[in-house]
Amino acid sequence: MTYATSLPLPDDIAGDLAEVEQIITARMNTRPIVAQTANAAMRDADKLRLRAALVMLAARLGRYDTRRVVHAAAAAELIHSATTVHDSLINEAARRRGKPVGDQHWNGDVALMSGDYLLALAAAEMALAPDARIIGMYSRVVMTFCEGKLAPVTVLDPLDQALAQHEFVAESRTAALLEAAARVGVVCGNGDDASGDLLGPFGRALGMALHIAVEVRDYEIEGDDAGRDLRAGRITLPLIYAAHAEGGARLATVIDQHPLDERHAAEVIARVRRDGVPPARARAQQYVRQAIEILTALPPGATRDALAALADRVAAM
Repeated sequence: MTYATSLPLPDDIAGDLAEVEQIITARMNTRPIVAQTANAAMRDADKLRLRAALVMLAARLGRYDTRRVVHAAAAAELIHSATTVHDSLINEAARRRGKPVGDQHWNGDVALMSGDYLLALAAAEMALAPDARIIGMYSRVVMTFCEGKLAPVTVLDPLDQALAQHEFVAESRTAALLEAAARVGVVCGNGDDASGDLLGPFGRALGMALHIAVEVRDYEIEGDDAGRDLRAGRITLPLIYAAHAEGGARLATVIDQHPLDERHAAEVIARVRRDGVPPARARAQQYVRQAIEILTALPPGATRDALAALADRVAAM
C-alpha cells in the first residue's frame, strides 16, 4: 500500500509513508472531537507529509529500518498539525471577522485543547522513536515555534530590519521543523554527526523556501481569498519588497489604515503582485538552489535524487 502523495518519492518510502498516515489517523481517531476540530483548522494546510518524507529520506543515508523511522516521522507531522491548529487559533483575521476558528460547533478553547492534544500525541510518538535525542530535537522545535509567534514582523522600514524580522519568523515557524526532521532522520538511520550537520542545513533551506512560497501564494490566488495575510495585519516578504519598490511610500500609507477596506485592500494586493511577488519568489528560489547545492556533498544515488526532487517540488509551489 502507498500513500497518495504528490511528492516524488521512491516506492518503498511511499509505502512507509502510508504506514505513517495510518499511525496518525489511528491516534487522532481515538478522540473524534480532536480529529474534527483539528481537521477543520487545518483545512488550508498542506497535506503533502513533507516532514515525514524528509525524516525517511534522511534515514536512508544510514541503515534504513521502517520500524525505527515511522514513529519519528509521525511525530514530525503531528507537531506540524499541532502548530497549525495553534496558529489558526490566533489568526487575527478570523477573530476580527467574528468567526470561530475550526469547526463552528466548537469554541476556541476546544480548538486550543485539540492542538495541545496533538502535541501530546507527538510526544507519545517520540517516546517510541529509537533514540532519546529525538525528543530533545523536536522539543526545541516547539519552543522555537512559540518564540516565532511571540515575535512577528512589526516593521516595513528600514528594509534590513524588516528582512531580519522576517527571516526569524520563517525560520522559527517553518524551517526549524524541517531542519529537525532531517536531523532526526539521520539519527533514526544511525547516521553520523557529519550527515546530520549536512542535512540539517538542507532542511532549513527547504523550510525557508517553503515559508516564502506559501506567503507568495497568498497573493497569487484569485478571488476573495487573496491577501488573507494582509487583512490579518501580517507583514510577509512580498509586502516588504513591495513597500520598498518605487512608489512604496504610498503603499505604506495605505497599509497604515487599519482595518483596510476592500478598495484599499485590492489596491495593495495589486501592487504586491506587481512589485513584491517577483522578488519574493526569486528569494524562495535562492533557498531552493542553496538546498540543492548542499546535496552535492552526498554520494550520487536514489536518496540524493529524491531529496533534490523534494526541493524541486517546493520550488514549483
